[in-house]
Amino acid sequence: MAMARWQEIRWGLWLGLLFLAMVLVGLVQGGVWLKAFATSADDLPIEEVALIGERQYTDDSEVRDALESLEHWSLFTADVAQIRDALTELPWVDRVTVRREWPNRLRVFLVEQQPVAHWAQGQWLNERAEAFSAPERAGLAPLPQLAGPQGSSEKVWQMWQQLAELLALNGHTGHSLSLSARHAWLLVLDNGIELELGRKDTLARVQRFIDVWPELQREGRVPQRVDLRYDTGLAVRWQQQEQEKQKG
Repeated sequence: MAMARWQEIRWGLWLGLLFLAMVLVGLVQGGVWLKAFATSADDLPIEEVALIGERQYTDDSEVRDALESLEHWSLFTADVAQIRDALTELPWVDRVTVRREWPNRLRVFLVEQQPVAHWAQGQWLNERAEAFSAPERAGLAPLPQLAGPQGSSEKVWQMWQQLAELLALNGHTGHSLSLSARHAWLLVLDNGIELELGRKDTLARVQRFIDVWPELQREGRVPQRVDLRYDTGLAVRWQQQEQEKQKG
């Protein structure tokens, strides 16, 4: 009885050792295969870059130049962060996501800047009211001209949106809006009339101009500048007066 139990234990021990040896051999072989696989994968060049995302302002040539270093990389050696940074540095690119796809392909998701206005010193504003620098592109000339002190882009954009809506409801269109260093607003309409709005009650002062506009039209003259910085009323400088001064 004791001998039979001992034989059972011995067979169990041998089976356990055999299983452990098989596991170890499998791990060693797996490591050797993985090393060989990684070594061969390092030799596979990236043969395709899938560029995803609508592009209006970024040319194919700009993307190719930014990805020129890919010729020396494989799928495993490619520095995804470096690729992302190189594409993000393109002037009209907002953000980039890069993913590897086996065996030799990169998938690049590219999102361009969406300009909503011209900004001071030849810059642009995007939909988040962030200023960025980029070269001119066709079709963007009609965007509003906005300007203001450093750090004021969000404030100026928000004010422009409010004023543009108010003007549109009353048959007017704005052309530009600027905020001075003293935080005074100057609005220029698309017909060239300048509205001095001061530092407070901005919407109410524009509404005052809208209310009096029919009366100004009956004057038979074209205003050049309307000063609305008064608590009540306004002051008008007529274009004819400026012409007379130039003649004199």
